[in-house]
Amino acid sequence: MFCVIQEISVRRASVGGCRMLEVYENHATINGIHYCYYRYRKSKERFERPIKKAYRVSIHKSYREDGKVRKKQTVICTINYYDVVDGFSWFGDHIRGSLEAKADALGLTEGELCKMVETKLQPIIDQIKAEYEQTEEYAASQEHDRIIREWGEKREAFAKKYSVDLDEYDRCYDVFGTLRNPEHLEKIKADCEARKEYEKKSRESWRSYYEDFRRNYSGESGYCGNSANTCSAGDKTVFKKFYRVLAKAFHPDSNPDTDTSEEMKVLNRLKNDWGL
Repeated sequence: MFCVIQEISVRRASVGGCRMLEVYENHATINGIHYCYYRYRKSKERFERPIKKAYRVSIHKSYREDGKVRKKQTVICTINYYDVVDGFSWFGDHIRGSLEAKADALGLTEGELCKMVETKLQPIIDQIKAEYEQTEEYAASQEHDRIIREWGEKREAFAKKYSVDLDEYDRCYDVFGTLRNPEHLEKIKADCEARKEYEKKSRESWRSYYEDFRRNYSGESGYCGNSANTCSAGDKTVFKKFYRVLAKAFHPDSNPDTDTSEEMKVLNRLKNDWGL
């Protein structure tokens, strides 16, 4: 029993990959506000695929009947040349019926049948992939993947830098990184600067509030002493509110450009003193 792979002709090849990526405008109106996003899509123009052949995989078995040697051929599957370059992963996906049924009919286990076919098929797969990697279609697909990957990276960096949604990048730039809407980009930058300035002033305001609070209500003034036992339940309720506001204001996540470790140390010490 042995595996035979026969090259056969097909009438036409499958449709090739797109030749280019193209940009289009996606318009939307939400709550009366108009939005324009610069999206991308694959062009309708496709590469031609000149190779019109496929591979018929079969198992041949010789046996004797009435003193004569006879042969039985069991077709396992047929794999198109371009199936190999269009996401091929396993010959079993091309079987009509089930692998188990094919194996049972041959008196084999599924593992034995797979090993028999894959040993014979793998060199052909390697050859097809090597040939395809020399084509213009492959080069274009690799370039498209690079463009889309870099676009995704730029969107994430943009969103992190300006603290906006990923889609805001698409309102300014297209998939190739070309600036399409400089006015909206300037607005995003201005909003970001205004937000940073507001946050800075808020931190300074809370820092001043915190210093006053520490001087007036910490253990230094004797308020509640240094023990939670001297604080009433009502005091603790108020202190919890203070703690939550101050913890949010001075947390490292809220201050990426400022070291607030000392403030957090003092705040956590007060939390312990207050028994919160």
